[in-house]
Formats: sequence, structure tokens, C-alpha cells
Amino acid sequence: MARGRRKVSTESLNMKIEQQKEALERAKTKYEAEKEELAELIKLRNEMRKEELMEAVIKSEHSYEEILAFIKGGESE
Repeated sequence: MARGRRKVSTESLNMKIEQQKEALERAKTKYEAEKEELAELIKLRNEMRKEELMEAVIKSEHSYEEILAFIKGGESE
């Protein structure tokens, strides 16, 4: 026995569409907030790494040029 589609009124279908649009908008807003939070955390991590790297360069017995050459893969003189 074949099953047919359940009949849905236009009014209830429109209401469901509106509810889904609202749910999608809430999800989009949450996504954007989470994305901004992630960007801030990455920025903070990068700043901390820069500070740590500069402190290591300052405390090193090697020159800035030697360190830079090493990082770039070149040979120091």
C-alpha cells in the first residue's frame, strides 16, 4: 500500500518556515560571536609568541643576524 504525502496547510507551513528562519538567524549570530572569540584568542597567542621570541633573541649569545639566518634556513657567518 503506497503512502501519500501528509497534507499540510499553507498557514502551518509558513509558520514552520518562519520558525526555521529565526533558528537559522540565531545560529548565524552565535557562529559570528564564536568566530570573533577565536580570532581574539589567536591574536593573543601570536602576541605572546612574539614576546617570547624577542626575549629569547635578546637573551641569546648569538646576534640577531645569526638568529634570523638560522630561522630562514641560511648559514650564519
